[in-house]
Formats: sequence, structure tokens, C-alpha cells
Amino acid sequence: MAYGIGLDIGIGSVGWAVLALDHEENPWGIMDLGSRIFDAAEQPKTGASLALPRREARSMRRRLRRRRHRMERMRNLFINDGLLTEEQLYHLYDGNLEDVYALRVKALDERLTDEEVARVLLHLAHRRGFKSNRKAESKSAEAGELKKAISLNQETMEENRYRTVGEMFFKDSRYAEYKRNRGGNYLNTVDRSMVEEEARKILETQEKLGNSKLNKDFQNSYLSILLSQRQFDEGPGGNSHYGGNQILNKVGTCTFEDGSNGEPAEKRAPKVCYSFEYFNLLQKVNHLRLSSAKDNRGLDEEEREKVIALAKDKADLRFGKIRETLQISPEYRFQGVSYSTKEPREDTEKKAKFNFLPFYHQMRKILKSKAQIDIKEYTLDELDKIGQILAFYKGDDARRKELGKLRIEPKAIEALLELNGASKFSHLSLKAIRKITPFLEQGMTYDKACEAAGYDFRAHQEDKTFLLPANAPELEDITNPVVRRAIGQTIKVVNAIIRKQGSSPLYVNVELAREMAKDFQERKKIKDDNEANQSRNDRLMQEIKENYQRLNPSGMDLMKWKLWKEQDGKSPYSQKSIAPERLFETGYVDIDHIVPYSISFDDSYKNKVLVFSSENRDKGNRLPYQYLLKKYGQDTADRFKVWVGNNVRDYRKRQRLLKEKMTEEEMSGFKERNLSDTKYISRFMYNFIRDHLEFAPSETGKKKRVLAVNGMITSYLRKRWGIRKIRANGDKHHAVDAVVIACTTDKMIRDLTLYSEERENTYDVDERGSRLVNESTGEVLKGFPLPWEGFRQELEARCSPHPERELAGLTFYMNKDLNDIKPIFVSRMPRRKVTGAAHKDTIRSARHIADGITVSKVPLNSLKLGKDGEITDYYNPDSDRLLYEALKTRLEDFKGDGKDAFQEPFYKPKADGSQGPLVKKVKIQAKATLAVPVEGKTGVAENDSMVRVDVFKVEGEGYYLVPVYVADTVKAELPQRAVTPGKPYQNWKIMDEKDFLFSLYPNDLIKIEAEKEISFSLVNPDSDLLKEIKSNQIFAYYVKTGIANGSIKVITNDNCYQKLSLGVKTLKSIKKYQVDVLGEVHPVKKEVRQKFTIQQKAR
Repeated sequence: MAYGIGLDIGIGSVGWAVLALDHEENPWGIMDLGSRIFDAAEQPKTGASLALPRREARSMRRRLRRRRHRMERMRNLFINDGLLTEEQLYHLYDGNLEDVYALRVKALDERLTDEEVARVLLHLAHRRGFKSNRKAESKSAEAGELKKAISLNQETMEENRYRTVGEMFFKDSRYAEYKRNRGGNYLNTVDRSMVEEEARKILETQEKLGNSKLNKDFQNSYLSILLSQRQFDEGPGGNSHYGGNQILNKVGTCTFEDGSNGEPAEKRAPKVCYSFEYFNLLQKVNHLRLSSAKDNRGLDEEEREKVIALAKDKADLRFGKIRETLQISPEYRFQGVSYSTKEPREDTEKKAKFNFLPFYHQMRKILKSKAQIDIKEYTLDELDKIGQILAFYKGDDARRKELGKLRIEPKAIEALLELNGASKFSHLSLKAIRKITPFLEQGMTYDKACEAAGYDFRAHQEDKTFLLPANAPELEDITNPVVRRAIGQTIKVVNAIIRKQGSSPLYVNVELAREMAKDFQERKKIKDDNEANQSRNDRLMQEIKENYQRLNPSGMDLMKWKLWKEQDGKSPYSQKSIAPERLFETGYVDIDHIVPYSISFDDSYKNKVLVFSSENRDKGNRLPYQYLLKKYGQDTADRFKVWVGNNVRDYRKRQRLLKEKMTEEEMSGFKERNLSDTKYISRFMYNFIRDHLEFAPSETGKKKRVLAVNGMITSYLRKRWGIRKIRANGDKHHAVDAVVIACTTDKMIRDLTLYSEERENTYDVDERGSRLVNESTGEVLKGFPLPWEGFRQELEARCSPHPERELAGLTFYMNKDLNDIKPIFVSRMPRRKVTGAAHKDTIRSARHIADGITVSKVPLNSLKLGKDGEITDYYNPDSDRLLYEALKTRLEDFKGDGKDAFQEPFYKPKADGSQGPLVKKVKIQAKATLAVPVEGKTGVAENDSMVRVDVFKVEGEGYYLVPVYVADTVKAELPQRAVTPGKPYQNWKIMDEKDFLFSLYPNDLIKIEAEKEISFSLVNPDSDLLKEIKSNQIFAYYVKTGIANGSIKVITNDNCYQKLSLGVKTLKSIKKYQVDVLGEVHPVKKEVRQKFTIQQKAR
């Protein structure tokens, strides 16, 4: 059977639907539908990369390894040059030792022992000051703070005539409290050169004072080790796969010059190359358009040349300057500029930027100011080479070397080192860019310029495949991990559908969520704006209830009220007042589409006004200006324009109201924009599916096989078809959206256009907008077009828990066994990741671990009073009762809040009442059921992530859970102890391997059976579903295990309900199931307990 696919793709979901097609290839029934849910590939709270903790940990290990290697080389130097023996080095830090900072000062005037010299030299090597590999890094915020602190310390040394850094740290009161940086405070940062100077002074002084071991050879060797630093471009040493120039290694191949024409493949160009920036500028200039109520136009050749000249001349070009230079009439607005009702046009254009040569201007300015060189002295090739070098190389040494190969003066090289070469790259090589640029200079758009240059802009995959490829080259262009995962899951869903159907689809319609192309902060702003808008709507709904006694205002009521308030209670078409008491009266006022819906398919708020019903009927499918001009004459039309200009603050709405005519091109463009989604990621999915997927042959000659659907049209259809979308009601709504998307076909668009035209021209509509009557004939027009008869009934049935009960009698199901129709079962991507941090960062004392207690030091501001009036978790208060009581009193004075209580320094009280030393931290204790031994088992840390839980069943006793953490994956054996509530880990029950059933990872499916009914509560309190459901047999997804009471958290498949703490020991049955991407459920056969790599090797 021929079928079409609908896909609703979000950052954490793919809704999908398969629709059966009739002999005319139009939808006529739902074959299948579902939702695939997965975690967005980012940190949920911050939006940071999931790889960030791993990258930071790797960087920390690398720094520690390099420091350790430096210290080893230092010790070898001491031994080999005879400063100390191995035995002396081994005992170097034994006994009561003099403060090393005191020794660093003493070394400037007195001879030290060899042991003291070694301590000083090792201390300098351990804290050798800050030095960046690159000048450009100095512009970062953190580097700025470091430089500020270094400058301050240099001033302090000069003002107080300190001879060395060590002397300053030892003698100056500012460093008495601590001498190392803490918590983002860079006070104690010094430059590497300052430490080098101190080391030289100490070595030279000690040699003069008679220590012949510290000769010039020793000094040179020591300083060589002290100052050694690996270049960024080298990467780590050894056989690390992070070694070498990673940027050069990862630059992709040009889209056009890819080697397929027999010539060598070209690397992609960095976006900081002048040729790319100019190429990009030309595209932006060629796409600049000006719109007014009368027309819509691009720039002519003279105007384009003026804008390009402006862009080259001004680093910060604004649209206001472009308007001034081109002498553009005030009636025109720049398309793409976000004009606001809250500020004048002039202010908006003064703020709106048109800057597409940013790196060119950075180079121009720095060469002029630092090297007194005009950038025009350099050729195009040289500018591009500079861009490539600054992008490919990050270390100053490598940059100097490469820039030195060009015709560039040394002072210019030093100036250029301060620039950050961005890490972004074009899809094209410099060769392709230079071939295309001359045609862009002629005013061609990118696609036409590519074709003129001899490139096939619309080149598509010749060899289509039955399934979508999971590793196509163009997928490498998607660098955003959130988008990459969403696309990967979409590919899996499409391929699973095709495998299940056994044949190719006739078409695929795709809609991507608006936030797909946004970063975390942008998505958060969208969410905040939506919540703020919802709050405003709630307030307006309350006003309607209170002022007009409408108990349940509808969405239409809300829209009328908002428009009435916005329009100051007047109809824009006649400027007559609309009586508020009649606002909700049937046939009194209508919400009209300014640009008729049949022309624009624009259902946005900016295309709506509140007018009298009679005006709406008279206007028909014309523009407001056309309607008023024809019906009432020029004077009325002119008064309308004046009123709109003075009273409509929203620019886009004002433009729509003032539009005098629409060309065929404008109408086509309007409809295309509102039907199709043109966002980059939508175009990518559109092209990816079109280029790779093999479609079924079309009997009707259908040409458009893939459609990137605009969310505006599906939202309108869903609303008019009466389909409610309540996100709080779980995850099935993604499947419903996919059905609507799949129904957005050419036929539906034609039917919708005809319906809108007839409605606008001839018919009257009732309050609900569902019954249309011809005023002159009384003929009733059929309702809003549906994909097929019984569509809504079928969709509701397919989304119900028992679809087979509600589908009888529908045409599509006449010859089908209804028992084969299963309810939607939401599929979730399981999380089977076994890597990550082995333990939390905080190291605690293991002294009392046998008693299930760990001890750690915490800042005073984290202390708080418990309900019993004592300091929560304070360790051994009797060890210093005087200190404990003083801390407790301070907390009591501030209502138990440590943050307020310890804003001022706190000093330890003495028995005689005098002030003791400053107290910064105290010990607290915490229960530790499972802890990871660290630092040679002298300390412990909390486990980090639980990888999985292994389920065992002992006959006659019940089910047991054995938690497996990341730390367990690198041990020789798997853990065997099962959670035993109320007991320390060493007293947990040891399990026998023969009793093992299966392992549960997050999002694994289980079937639970209990003797008594289990109560499940709503996941989202805003849901309008039942607050609670009960069942003694249910499928649920496993979420996590609580080791405190041996329970698990589970959710229903659609994420509507949850059980936060389900005790498993006494359950009648727990069985594990597997769910494929389409929600097909299969029981899991007997599992073998899986070991990890290191354990498999141990076997």
C-alpha cells in the first residue's frame, strides 16, 4: 500500500506518522504513529556540552602530568649534577622545616644549605607564574583578570622595592592570609618572567656565596626546565590521538572542489580569510531588500556598490548609515531588521548592524595602530594566507614561523599575533569562493552565481538508497551535538518505518521545532517569553471572566479581547467604536486576516484585526486599502491610511494594513514562506532526505517528495481540526503533530485555499468558524476541509488506550482485524553510557568509613542549624566545645543561615576570652553507604553516576538490587552486594550469580506485577489528566535506583505518571522488555551478567 510519512522533530523527540494513500495518492487513513523520545545532547541545567567535564578532566590530567614530569626532571638534575643524593631527596621534607617563603628571601642575602636550595628551587618550579602561549589569549575575560593582577603585583613590587616575588609574598601584609589564588580571586598571580628573574637572582647569589654546585651549566639546565612549555599546536606528546595540529587534521573538504572532477581536493576556507568575508558580504548585499506598502525591491547596481564601499570603510556599519548614504525614502523599511513598536524607526536602524567584514577591520585597525601599516599594502593572497595561519595555528611560535614565510614585516607579525583566528570554516575552499565571487559582484544570488561559475548548486545524490545512510559525509557539517543527535534519531525512525512497511514511502513531510536552530540561552529566552505570554493571557482571561461574566472564555474570546484593547476599542476599517459589552456577541465583530488567508496562509497575530462582521463580509479576499477604496472612495481610503499611521504601533501589522496591492510574485512568496520552513536545519533535513532516500514511484506524477513544513500552517490546521495540544499530558502529542504534518499535502493546501476564498468572498461564518452560509442563497458550505471523513474520530481513537474499541465502522478499518491495532507506545532511547567521572570531586576523610561516616572540611558559610537547634552534621563538637558554641551562637544570631552569619571573618575564641586565629573551615560528617577509596585509601569520595542496577531474585525471599557505578567498571570484579536498607555496605547481602535476572539501564522497559494495586502520580502537575492512577500490572520505564531504601523510580511509557519510590523486594514479578524505535515491545530472554572491558581481560 502506498504511504506517506510525517515527522515532527524536536531537540529531544521525533514524532512520526505513517498515512495510507488512496489511488489519487491522498491520505485516507492512519497506518501507524508514535513518539521517539531521547535526552537532548547537552547538560540539562546549563546547556553545556556533555563532553565538557571529560574535556576539563583530561586537561587537568594533562597539566598535572606535565607538572609531575617537570618535577621529575628537576630531581634528576639535582642528583646528576651532585646537588643532592637520592637519599637526601627522599628525606628532603622530613622534620620541622623553615617556611619556604622565608628561605626564598634569605637566599638573596645568605648562603643556604644544599637541602634548602633544593626546596627553594623546587618551590619555584612548582609555582612558576602565568605565561600564555599566545598574545591573542590576553583578550579573554579570565586572561584580563590575570593580567590585571600581574600588573598590580608588579606595581606593588616597585612601590615597596621588593627585590623578588618571594620577598613580596613573605613581607607584604596583603599576602599574609594566603599566598595562592582561591575561588576566582587572582590576587596572587605573577608573570612567569617575574619568577624567572627571582630564580636567576637566587642562583647567581648562591653561586657568589660559595655554592660551586650552582654553576652556569646547572643554572642553564635549571632555567631550561623551569621555563619549558609545550606549544598548543603540538598537542600532547607520546602516541596521543590528540597530538599534532588538530585543526589542520579536521578541516573538511570543499563542497564543490572535492576531487570528484579529477583535480586535487581543496580544504575548506577559514571564515577569517578576506576572500570569504567579502564573498559573504556580497551575498548579504545581494539579498538586501526594501519594502513599503506599495512595493518590494532589491538594490540596484549603484546602491550595491555604495553599500560594499561603506562596509569596507566602516568597522561598525549600521542600517541608519546605509539609509542615509543611499537616500532611501522614509516609507521603505529594510527586510530582516526587527522594527519595534516601542522605539522610532530611526533608533532601530541606528542599532541594527550590517557588519560582514569583522576580521578584515580587526586586521586593518591593529596593523595601523601597532605597526603603522595600511592593510591595502597587502595582496588578496597575503590577506587570505594571514587568515589561514591565524585560524590553523594557535601558538605564537608557530604563528611567527608561518607568518615569517610571507612578505610581512616583523612588527606587523607581532601585531597580528594579538588577533584570535576564529575556528569556524566555510563549506567552500578559497578556490571555489574566488571562482564564484565575480558573479556575486554582478548582483547574482548565490545559487545563480554557483551555476555561472560552473558548479552544480543543486547537485543531488544520483544513487538513492532504500534506507537513509547513518554516516553520510554531509552529516559532518552538523557540529551542534543537540541537532546531530536529533537528526541521528530521525534517521533511525525513518529507516525503521521503511523496514516495517517493506517498501519506500511516496513522500516525507518534515517539521522541525523552532528551537532546533537555537543555542541553550536562546531556547531559554523563548521558554521565558512563552511563560510571560502565558501569564499575560491568564490575566486577560481573568478580565473577561470578571467583566463579562463568561465562565469559560475561549481562545477566540481571548483574541478578540486582546485586539480590542490594542485597537483602543475601534475598528481599523471604519474607525468606529466597538461596544465592549457586545464583543462576544455572535455576528457583531469578527477577527479578520488583513492579508486574506487564501492569499497568504498567514495566521499570525500580526495579520489579524478586530472588525465589524459586516466589514469583514464586504472586504472579502481583498486587501483593506483595496476594499475601502472601491467601496467608499479615495477620501475614506486616505483617512484609513492616516489613522493606521497614527494608531498602529506594530510595524509589520502597519505594513500589512497599508499595503495597496500585491503582485503575483509577492503572493507566491507570501504563501511559500508561510507553508515552507526555510531555517538552515530544516533545509538540511529537506536536502538530506531528498538527496538520499529512494521514493516509491508515483502514479500521479507527484514531483515534490519532501516538504519542510512551516509550524504556522500545522498550528492553524491543528487548531481548526479541533486537536488540542497539551504538552503537560505526556509525550503522545508528538505523534499527533506528525499526523497533522503528514496531512499537509498539496491537496490539503488546495482545499484550504478554496475554502478560504469562498469564505472570504461569499459566505458568513458562525461563532465557531465551522458552519458557513451563503447570505443570498442560504446554502450551507461544508465545514473546514479535513484530510478524510472521520479523521478526527480516527486520530482520537488511535491516541486512546484501547483504539480497537473505537475504530469499528470507520472505512479504513473495514477489512482489518482491529485486535492488531495497538495503542501508541512511546519509545525511549536507553542510556547505556558506562563512562564518566568515577567519583565526586570532594575528597573526605576515610578514618570512620567502617562506621559508615565520612568527614570533610567545609566553609563556614555552608553551616546551618537543624530543627534541634544544633549545627547540622557538625563533626565531634566536643573536640573544641568553645569553638562549637561560638559558631552556634553566631548562627542563632542570623536565624541559622550560614551565608548571612559568616559574611564577616570569624575568629576562634580562646579560653581567656581573647581572639584566636581566623577560622575558615570546619569539619562535618556525612553518612556514606557506598564510597570510592582514593589517595591510597586514606580518603574517600562519593560515587558519581550509577551506570546500571543488576536485578537478582532469590526464591522465597524476593528481588534484590545490586547498584553498579562508573567506579565499578574499572575494578577487576563486578559488585556482588545487594542494597539492604538500614545497613552499612559491608553488611549488605552478597548475591549468587545463579540468581541474576537482568541489568537495568535508565530508560529500560520493565513490566511490573504486584499483589496489590500500585498508585502512580502525575509527572506534571499542570496536566488535566486524572491526578492518580492505580494498577497491579503495568509497563514502565526504569529511571533510577534509590539505595537508601532499595527502591526504584519508574514512569509510564508516555511520561504522564510516575512512581517515585517503588519497593521491589516483594513484587510479584519484574520482567524486562525491549522497545524498538517505533515502540514495538518484545520480552528480553535470559541475560548473562555483562562484565566491563577490564573485567573481561582479567578473565
